[in-house]
Parts: sequence; C-alpha cells; structure tokens
Amino acid sequence: MKLKYYIGALFVFIVLLGLYVYSLSGESYTIHLPFSETSITLLVALWYVIPVIIFFFIVVFLEFGGKYRLWRKRSKYKQDYRLILEQIENQLLSKNISLKQPIMNRYKALSTLLHNLTFDVKEGTPIKSGEARIDELIETLGNLKRGEYVNLKKFSPPSTSSFVRQNMINHIHSDEKFALEVLKKSSYEEEYRKEAFKKLLDKEDNIKELKRYVGEIKFDKEMANQVLGMCYAKKLDFNQDEILQLCAEMKYTKEEYLHLARKMKECYEPSSWVSLFEALANKNEAAEIAYFYVLLELEMIDEAKEKLATYPENEFLKVRAYLDLKDLGKKYPLELFLLD
Repeated sequence: MKLKYYIGALFVFIVLLGLYVYSLSGESYTIHLPFSETSITLLVALWYVIPVIIFFFIVVFLEFGGKYRLWRKRSKYKQDYRLILEQIENQLLSKNISLKQPIMNRYKALSTLLHNLTFDVKEGTPIKSGEARIDELIETLGNLKRGEYVNLKKFSPPSTSSFVRQNMINHIHSDEKFALEVLKKSSYEEEYRKEAFKKLLDKEDNIKELKRYVGEIKFDKEMANQVLGMCYAKKLDFNQDEILQLCAEMKYTKEEYLHLARKMKECYEPSSWVSLFEALANKNEAAEIAYFYVLLELEMIDEAKEKLATYPENEFLKVRAYLDLKDLGKKYPLELFLLD
C-alpha cells in the first residue's frame, strides 16, 4: 500500500475513533507520571487516539527503515555489477589496473573467478547483452579481428594490448599512405615497419622507393623470400652484394639455398647465376650444395669436378654419385641427387 493511502486511511480511522469515543464519554482523564509530581489531563477520546498515532509513527519509521535497507542493498548490487563490467573490459583490453573487490559476497567470488580467466572475442556476430558499452567494445574488437581498422580511443587500451598491435597492423594494411609514413619514420616499432614494408611490396609503384629502406629493416625469412621473389620477377633490382648480405643475415639452410638456386634459374643469366652462388658458397658452406646444383644444371662438369676435388672423398657423396653415373652415360634428374 502506498504511504499516502495509508496516512489517509489512518487519519479517517483516528477521526472516527475519536468521535465515537467522545460520543460515549466527553469526560477527561488524568494520568500521574511515575516518579514525578507531574500529571497530564486529556479527554478520554484523545487517550484512545494517542496510542494509534504513536503506532502510526512506529510503522512509518519501520517502513522507511526497510526501504532504506533495500535501497542500500540495491545500490551495493548496482555498484558491484558495474565493477564486474569494468573488470571484464579491463581484462579484455589487458589493462594493468589493480582489482577492485566488490562488496557483496557473490559478486566478490565472481570477480575472483573472472580474474583467473583470459578473455577474447569470438568470431561471428555477437549476441547483444543489453550493456551498451560492453556490447560496443565486443563489436569493435570483432571488427578489428576481421581485419578492419577501428577507433579504440573511447576504451583507452594500453599500448601493450594485443588489440592495439593488431589495430595498428590493420591500419597499415588498409591505408597505403599510412604504411609509407610508418616505413619512413624510425620512431615506429620494428614490427610495424616490417608490416609496412610487406604491404608496400604488393604495389609496383612503390618498388623503387622501398629499396631505400632495405638496409633499415631487419628482415625475417618470409620477408627475405618475398624480396628475393621480386628479384626473380625482375621487379626489384638487387645487386650481387645486396643479395649476399641478405642471405647471410637470414642464415639460410642447405635446402633453402637449393630452393633459392632453383628460383633464380629462370631470371638470371648463366654467368650471373654461377657468379652469385660461387660467392654464396665461399661465404657460407650451407650454400655449397646449391653451387654444385648450379654448375651441374649448366652442364659445367669440369668446374664441378674441380670444385669437388677440393673436398674429402666422404663429402658430397650424392654429387659424386651423379657425376660417376654421368661418366657412364647414365642420365637421371639432378633433383633426385640433391633434393631430399
């Protein structure tokens, strides 16, 4: 029952009670207060009404007390719920913020449980939770994971967050001008400059300008293979010394040098092809088998035998077997002897 209705009903009851009692007896009654000479004289009707009024105030006090306790409890739940939502956002974005413990025991246990977990965003269309900020964050991160460049400023993620890193890469992939800006400025992290270099390699208009930054970028094997692939296609002009330096930095294996020799077969003149792999073999023994491949592929048998004579007889047995069979007039694909 609403309080105003309760007050109205009580007022009518008090008036009717007072009138009824007064109609029965209009006399007064005196009460002597204990331990005192003071006395109070009132109409009998008022003595009936006063306890009802006192009871009314007691009920009102209890009613407001109950509502206050309920309000306090709801406020704690709302506050704890907000703390849980903040914790989910902070953990999702890898924010290094000290954990704020909720007040209510159930939420406190839930907070501790969530603290022990790692969050990520599922692929696909997210289901709306009704919490606008969290829903927006999940949708934004989902778009980011799908390769879109998104605005994360609203959520203030730390620079160490994996989402910040991925968003930067997405920006590079989606904006050629920004990729060129990243490549030009040494203040950007090496990882981002590598991504910018890879992005710009796909555009032939940027090839000549990219060569200026080759010495500034620390290549990995994937990038080196991509750059050398541009050399194969004659889209990027690298001289022999530049290729030697690049291969030395990549620390190619025997198999990788063989793969490199086969790829370069179609785009190098025979003399340049031999010269390059002779230089590579002189610098790195891992390239020696590739050098033999080049010599044998060009039918430079005497040169191959001369080079082979400089090694102990128990080395390069497959090359020796190929040459022995060739001397006997047997013909086999060279790859059978050199490629595993």
